[in-house]
Amino acid sequence: VDGGTLQETLFESELFGHERGAFTGAERKGRPGLIELAHGGTLFLDEIGDMPLELQPVLLRVLESKKVRRVGGKRYIPVDFRVICATNKDLRAMIQKGTFREALYYRLAVLKLQIPPLRERREDIGELVKYFINNISAKMGCRCPTVSPQAMEIIQRYDWPGNVRQLENALVCAVSTAAKGVIEVKHLPEDIVHPVSAGGEPLWNRTPMSLKELEKMAIAQAMRQTGNNVAQAAEMLQIGKSTLYKKLKLYDIRY
Repeated sequence: VDGGTLQETLFESELFGHERGAFTGAERKGRPGLIELAHGGTLFLDEIGDMPLELQPVLLRVLESKKVRRVGGKRYIPVDFRVICATNKDLRAMIQKGTFREALYYRLAVLKLQIPPLRERREDIGELVKYFINNISAKMGCRCPTVSPQAMEIIQRYDWPGNVRQLENALVCAVSTAAKGVIEVKHLPEDIVHPVSAGGEPLWNRTPMSLKELEKMAIAQAMRQTGNNVAQAAEMLQIGKSTLYKKLKLYDIRY
């Protein structure tokens, strides 16, 4: 279940189901929710950080009681399922802001797997490119294109802030426009071919960059990726907070 694609008004009925006449537009015979459908199996909740705050205690009760009640219903239905969640958000930071329930976080965080961002596992990019191109071509019913060395170089050195999903979307664009069976640089999205820094400057050039320029770029990128959180950016850069504050002032990086 992709929580990011469910409308907030429908989230409850989709997850917990609804009885006949529970609300305007409800199905005549009612409908089981996704939790009921997961009985005896596994429910994968993607983008758990997008779950509405008011529904989080309801999910917590289901996980603790192993029972679910449909919207508009009075009886509790026993359910037995395994739950796996995924998110690209910092749930602990959301707890501090009051946008995610602490009790639900600790109920879900029994075993945590941290998947490194794509920029930290560039050795995977080549295999992912092949995989996505094959899948995309099959869905489009077209011949599987090859990738030119120049295009692959750009794909390999780009930082992919949107990770695997961004890579897949970029290849959908490339496969769609590669009419001659070869993905060239011109078939890649513009923001990948010519990425810019937070200040609108080109992220890479043909001429070598000075150490100060590289340091400024690294700091700006760390601040952008952490949402301007100085503590997290300092940890990412492996420097002290006070040192980072000095360098932010030195390079006039606004945050």
